[in-house]
Amino acid sequence: MSDEDADPGWGPALRTLPVMIVPFVGMSRAVKSANSLIVVRSLWMLFVGAIIMMGVMAALVSSGEGLDGVMSQGTALAVAAGGGVVAQLLAARFVREPDLAGETTFVPSFQRCFFVRVGAAEVAALGSFALFVVSGAPLVYYVGAVIALAALWDVRPGRTRLRRLQASADERSTGLQVVRALECWGLTR
Repeated sequence: MSDEDADPGWGPALRTLPVMIVPFVGMSRAVKSANSLIVVRSLWMLFVGAIIMMGVMAALVSSGEGLDGVMSQGTALAVAAGGGVVAQLLAARFVREPDLAGETTFVPSFQRCFFVRVGAAEVAALGSFALFVVSGAPLVYYVGAVIALAALWDVRPGRTRLRRLQASADERSTGLQVVRALECWGLTR
């Protein structure tokens, strides 16, 4: 990988994060951005932050007295854990790895893989939060959050993942420069 194709790291994505939090402003800026790597990394951080904030909310709500649920904690834990794991297995099974044939196929397939896997991770978090509400047990959310965070860690657009994709592209002699392709394309539709 040449110097011009070097990964800029998470710093640029971290600097755009405050703007991404603002409703409508963040998404309009993300859609207009020509650098999908920064946008995807910023969104990844937002999703992780949302899962953590939901955990804080579960702790705050459950610290009050008299929180009774209509479902037992054991049942809710089993459903949350089972549903979260099934969502991750289905996502891993049915979502193809990015197509490394060239920029025009790689960038949209990379983004599709990222967003579908993030969506599956969010299923675990949102489903377990709903089960926390009906069970009154914050542990139910925490189990789903751990599953969701593990899935998000697996799909993170970090240097290691990009290096692996670059190595695969180099093995296939496609001429694809993974980081450069992501930096030169905006979000695809």
